[in-house]
Amino acid sequence: MSDEPVRGLELAWRARGEAMLDGSKLRLEEGEIDLGAVRVKAHGAIEQSGDGRVVSGEVEVPLTACQSMLESIPRGLAPKLAGMRMAGSFGLRGRGQVDTGRLDRMRVDWDVSNSCRVTEAPPEVAVERFTRPFKHAAYGADGVRIELETGPGTPGWTALAATSRFMEVAVLTTEDGAFHRHHGFDEEAIRNSIRENLRKGRFVRGASTISMQLAKNLYLDRTKNLSRKLQEAVLTMYLEQELTKEQILELYFNVVELGSMVYGVGPAARHYFGTSAGELSLGQALYMASVLPNPKNQHFAAGGAVAPGWTRYLRKLMEVAHARKRISDDELAEGLRETVVRGSPSPRRAPRGDEVEGPDGVMEGDDAAP
Repeated sequence: MSDEPVRGLELAWRARGEAMLDGSKLRLEEGEIDLGAVRVKAHGAIEQSGDGRVVSGEVEVPLTACQSMLESIPRGLAPKLAGMRMAGSFGLRGRGQVDTGRLDRMRVDWDVSNSCRVTEAPPEVAVERFTRPFKHAAYGADGVRIELETGPGTPGWTALAATSRFMEVAVLTTEDGAFHRHHGFDEEAIRNSIRENLRKGRFVRGASTISMQLAKNLYLDRTKNLSRKLQEAVLTMYLEQELTKEQILELYFNVVELGSMVYGVGPAARHYFGTSAGELSLGQALYMASVLPNPKNQHFAAGGAVAPGWTRYLRKLMEVAHARKRISDDELAEGLRETVVRGSPSPRRAPRGDEVEGPDGVMEGDDAAP
């Protein structure tokens, strides 16, 4: 649950239902959990169906004052939120049905009423600290946690205006396509994550937005537990409340891990390509964004060029960015001619008119067959 001892737990629950002794059916007719001022109501069933199981149910969190919810969190479960004050109210009603044998028919929906707003944040959380040099967590090759200094005025800091536009194109293509439309949480990505993880029977896909990743990078460590996810949700809401999308992107670009002890797009651009963040090409930016899920894994072949398989992946990403109208026809054509090379500020480019293998394996170019 948490890295710290959890105290002050005010928990009550009641339930009524039935279960078949052979395990073919479990039905919850009425269930209720009270955690302080927070009440969760639920009912549902799990039934055997052919080779799989059908899970269905509904859950409700009645409208509750946000401050009351905050005060209901047991001590030790959300240490970063200590001293925070909130206004507004929160309520949720969700429903779903999943047939483990027919996941293509999965239905999960929810309605959220959320007017929560942070009115007071503790000094170590307040966003004002990011307007000047600040420290954030970094992890060495051995996993040991250290602190790095960044922020406006520090040597590695790069303003958003001085960062290549292709870097934003890259992270919106690989990490968070709905960044400019959501308020910190992407509901469609959450549904897709649930579906994919159920299909694989293990965790293979998350639904973290850029804002959620930033909250984790600024405030939290790498421990995967209930405490971190709870704090991440509240801190994401706070960042979205206090910062513009441009400010979120600028912070994200300067604290994100892009390699072993390589944090921020400025240091990463110099580390990989000997150039500045403002001079990154489309292919270079997409390469950096493509390693975000596993930044310690690199994809350069002998001689420094990106490996052929990964080059094909980058070209597929270019096509996606073009289909989403984030790059022009000319930018796509120029990108498809690139071969990204480590240590080279300028990528190799195939001559115009020469054939270039596109993302679908088709040879492209002025003289290529249609």
